[in-house]
Amino acid sequence: MNNGNYKIPGVELSDKIAKFIYDNRKALLKFLLIAFFIHSLPVILNIKLPEKKEAKRPPTTVKFIQRPPRLTKSIEFRKMPTIVERVLQKFTAPQKPRMSARSMTTAAVHGGTSLASLARPGEYIERTYSPPAILSGPSLNYDITDTRQAGRTVKSLQEELISYTNFMDRFEGWLERGRSKEDWRGFLNVYQVEYRSSKSAPNGEPMWNYRPAALQNLQRYAMEVLPNLQLNLMGSIRLDSKNIMDVPILIMMGYDGEVIYTKNEVENLAKYLRSGGFLFIDDGLASAYGPFTRSVKQLIKDALGYDAVWERIPNNHPIYHIWKDFDGPPAGDDLARVDSRRPAREIYNYLEGIWLGGRLAVVLSNRGYTQAWGDWPYATPPLDNSRQLQMGLNILIFAMNQPGGIVAKNKEKVVMQQ
Repeated sequence: MNNGNYKIPGVELSDKIAKFIYDNRKALLKFLLIAFFIHSLPVILNIKLPEKKEAKRPPTTVKFIQRPPRLTKSIEFRKMPTIVERVLQKFTAPQKPRMSARSMTTAAVHGGTSLASLARPGEYIERTYSPPAILSGPSLNYDITDTRQAGRTVKSLQEELISYTNFMDRFEGWLERGRSKEDWRGFLNVYQVEYRSSKSAPNGEPMWNYRPAALQNLQRYAMEVLPNLQLNLMGSIRLDSKNIMDVPILIMMGYDGEVIYTKNEVENLAKYLRSGGFLFIDDGLASAYGPFTRSVKQLIKDALGYDAVWERIPNNHPIYHIWKDFDGPPAGDDLARVDSRRPAREIYNYLEGIWLGGRLAVVLSNRGYTQAWGDWPYATPPLDNSRQLQMGLNILIFAMNQPGGIVAKNKEKVVMQQ
């Protein structure tokens, strides 16, 4: 028994495997070093290796061979050219009269006498030449008539060109002043504001149209006193309608009912007034503390906000003098009749207004002018409403004529397009 040579089974095999792996790693490292040296040698020695060139292929060419067309039918020139003979006529202009020296021969040929031919040598006479009749244009003395009118200037022609009748199908209103303030020419499409109310009028009509004859009588009166100013009653329109942006003037009337409105109506009214629109409001009850006036003032406040500042229109304002002259607003239904429905006997010797940027945009009347327009002629006895109708026309003319309004802006558009 060899105690000194004792080995654990399997250890020899492990040593052989470890030695084999070590020898292979050593050989692999040598090969890597040799390969690295060989690949680095051209770089170190700056040796250029030959590049492999690809053989160039010849370009592909396409040869087009044009072949003669195949004729299925022989060509025959059967049509011969046609020779057109034209006869040229020479036009001879008429000869002008010639001047020749007077002599015995000229006198004899042209019917003169021998005594008449005894003129000084070199003196010329006119030959009598009568050419044949030639068709010509009209005679300037007899066939042409001068149709021009005396006194027509460039300005008058421009006025005819920019006449209000040329814009009746384009705009809702137009106004021109004549030779005096009594002469106004143009047209206006009158629209009445339709709104919801808390109640109907006492006569059964809707509150927004409690006096249907008011605007009709105003139109009839305008035809009598201003024949060149045409008022067209177009009916009603709501405040939330987009069409009000083209309407120069809106007329709103009421009596003893509150105005009910929506947010869209408020926003559209604000846009209308700030864009040049004009709103005339009349309280037929003639009461500043009545339901109609209180609610309509709230409507204007909601629309204009801090700009809704009511001011009294002074008596020297152009609205009282643009057509007919007034010392102030004429009396209305507040002085003519006593209504038991009014809270008290209220008399307002002024009109209220709101200015936007120096332009009068809203006019409020607590005098009951719509009552005077539409009800006074049918009262017992009838009442004279001529001054109240004149005040109504003053308001319309002023609204159309003031700068910054819709009519003024329409005129600016026309001038820019010329």
